[in-house]
Amino acid sequence: MNPCIRPPKIDLQGRRRVLGIGMALSLFATGCATPRMVPLDDKAYWSGRMAIQVLKNPPESLSAGFELQGSALAGEMVLLSPIGTTLARLEWTPQGARLAQGQQQMESPSLQRLGARLTGTELPIAALFEWLAGRPAEAPGWQVDLSAHTQGRISAERREPTPGALLRIALDR
Repeated sequence: MNPCIRPPKIDLQGRRRVLGIGMALSLFATGCATPRMVPLDDKAYWSGRMAIQVLKNPPESLSAGFELQGSALAGEMVLLSPIGTTLARLEWTPQGARLAQGQQQMESPSLQRLGARLTGTELPIAALFEWLAGRPAEAPGWQVDLSAHTQGRISAERREPTPGALLRIALDR
């Protein structure tokens, strides 16, 4: 090393500050990373965006990205923020359903009940899985429009019982 050229001197406090910033950035990046769902069956896996509006006064809305797999009997769904972080994870079996939001967990004897608590309205769970597959299915009070399913769009409206509800789904292709 040339004795005339000396490396810049960094004090101990400066080194700690740089190390602390680096660690904070890596923890932040890790905390924001959301593990993606691994599809177990491509025919029973969907992802995209959904919006639910309950026509109360004032209206209540929920919109999120989602990954969903399974069936009306058993499966899991992850709700995602616009930047891809997990907002909630929903898992269900014939024995019951569980919702995890951060450190909070909520359990219910059925997916139907837990879905109503989460969205503020009853959703036609069994029919919804048929609609996602592009198949028409009856759901009391609901009218579905599958005409744009090949473009990844589903819309449904519930008129009875009140309050009404609108459901819109945009599937990733």
